[in-house]
Amino acid sequence: MTLSVNKINNTNLSQYNNKADTLTKTASVIGSTAGVAAALAVISRKHGVKISGSFIKKPKETLDVFKKLELKEADVIKIASSSILGGFALGSATDIKNIKAKAKEGIVQLTGNYIIPTLFVGGGIRLNKALNKKYNFPPITKSIQFAFGFASLIAGVIAGNKVSRVINEEVFNENSYRKLTWKDWAVQFDNVCLVTSVSNSGTKLAKAASRIIPAAHIIPGYLTGTRKDNIH
Repeated sequence: MTLSVNKINNTNLSQYNNKADTLTKTASVIGSTAGVAAALAVISRKHGVKISGSFIKKPKETLDVFKKLELKEADVIKIASSSILGGFALGSATDIKNIKAKAKEGIVQLTGNYIIPTLFVGGGIRLNKALNKKYNFPPITKSIQFAFGFASLIAGVIAGNKVSRVINEEVFNENSYRKLTWKDWAVQFDNVCLVTSVSNSGTKLAKAASRIIPAAHIIPGYLTGTRKDNIH
């Protein structure tokens, strides 16, 4: 009889946890998506479009502006920041017991996977131009610009992981070792798109790469919002 009661309790607990996990995942997606949309609205203002009002009145014109956008380093950081903040906020609201884990993951995602790698990308491409200006070598071509940007991206991810670890240790006063995982490299797909956009500025390829970036930026917010303790 005791075994039956325990089995029922365990089943109910499992069902409750599954529902809670689903709620947190849903909330994290909504928060991250809302964050990306808010950032795009801010960025679009530079191009003379106010998303909140003109999308309803002139949806085609608004979408056409997005097709013409070429996102740069600062834009990517804005989108990533908004995504992570949105995912963290709604994910924490539905899973408050893991808010610390989510905060630590947010620091890793923002600092380690976006701010520092993105700055490295811009720095690498500018380095190519500086070397060419001073030594007339290497030449400034789209392929070489991409190579400089991509190599800098890899260096930036490694450096960013170390910096985010130090920040977490200082903020939370505990060992915050978190090794790079395949997920950290997978989310760099949008930064590869950034490298493509910046190294092919003014081309259709740059615009096509920029259109992928916003959707890809939903992922870091989701990963932040769904983070739990003791998961590595």
